[in-house]
Amino acid sequence: MDKLIEISDSLVIGVNGDIADTTQFTQYVEKNLQLYLMKNKYKLETPAVVHFTRKSIADALRDGNPRIMNMLIAGYDDDHGSQLYTMDFLASCVKVPYAAHGLGGLLSISILDYYYKPTLSEVQAYEVIKLCVREIQKRLFITLPNFLVKSVSKNGVKLLPVINPAMFVKT
Repeated sequence: MDKLIEISDSLVIGVNGDIADTTQFTQYVEKNLQLYLMKNKYKLETPAVVHFTRKSIADALRDGNPRIMNMLIAGYDDDHGSQLYTMDFLASCVKVPYAAHGLGGLLSISILDYYYKPTLSEVQAYEVIKLCVREIQKRLFITLPNFLVKSVSKNGVKLLPVINPAMFVKT
């Protein structure tokens, strides 16, 4: 299942959590951004989308209908460049250089911390993600067969090659 939802041509939301919440909420955000574009003739920048998303999650939490999901919001704007935000189900949000959620995220964050540099190329970053997937495959007894990877840059959203366990088999 694709949990990296393309909200616009320069914005991706990675979600994990309750399937109904993730599907309904990402559609809600996507449709509201389209409505904003039609009304105002320009699209929101990534920080504004993050603010809208955070407020929507917080309002749902206060109304007694919480959305049980965690998100990574990645976007590119001409003014701000590439950005990544992490948000949890309590609407806590922070801008970060790298992030990971879930049980696999607990294993991956130290790898990301060790290898991250602001100057990483897309190819180098993809190799770091492969290291994370390899560690997840090695340590967790329940893993996914395929890991989708998407890149967000000034050229838009790009689907990178799928990472799967066959990539790590030594011949």
